[in-house]
Amino acid sequence: MGHLYFYRPGYLIANFSGPSKYRGKTNSHFNPNSALFVDRGKETVEPATRWEVVVSDFGFFLTIGGIVYAAQTWGTLTMIFYYFIPYLIVNLFLVLITYLQHTDSYIRHYRGKAFTWERGALATVDRSFGWLLDASLHHIADTHVAHHLFHTMPFYNAIEATKILRRADVLGPYYLRDNTPIPAALYRSWSYCRYVDNEGDILEWRTPEDLAKDLKKTK
Repeated sequence: MGHLYFYRPGYLIANFSGPSKYRGKTNSHFNPNSALFVDRGKETVEPATRWEVVVSDFGFFLTIGGIVYAAQTWGTLTMIFYYFIPYLIVNLFLVLITYLQHTDSYIRHYRGKAFTWERGALATVDRSFGWLLDASLHHIADTHVAHHLFHTMPFYNAIEATKILRRADVLGPYYLRDNTPIPAALYRSWSYCRYVDNEGDILEWRTPEDLAKDLKKTK
């Protein structure tokens, strides 16, 4: 549960669980000079991007100031009830949805010669959280494959695009959709998908039991 609640702040502050290529570098989303914002093939952050981060930081800290002021005005318990608890719920859904979009026993990870843009984009799965949540979230969960392939497409076209992508003559078996109930899918992913081997260019999820077996083989 700690992963669901605290992953997002850790990711924004220190790129927690982010790509390993940023380790040892300035990797905070709040730093205007972070390596996260360097353009491909360039060593520095574009001035326009740097100022966008500065403006975003200003808005963030202004919001923090507003929360502190509200707590002092109406009381800490009131802010916990009206702000902090809803924030935890939103954060839980945000991390839960992102996690289940990209993690399951049948999703492969590619690197080296095996990686292509198409393979990377299709390493995700569509899941429905029920009609109410799907509609409330603008169908980001049940049309996520389309989002990966066409990230600039307006969300209101995603449902129609998904219908086309699912056709046998378009993506066919390369389109992933999972109708497993969300609690069961979360349990399966968390239990099974614990690590990948650092060998080869096509990586599969492994379990703690797999690790124990490999350790026995090396003894």
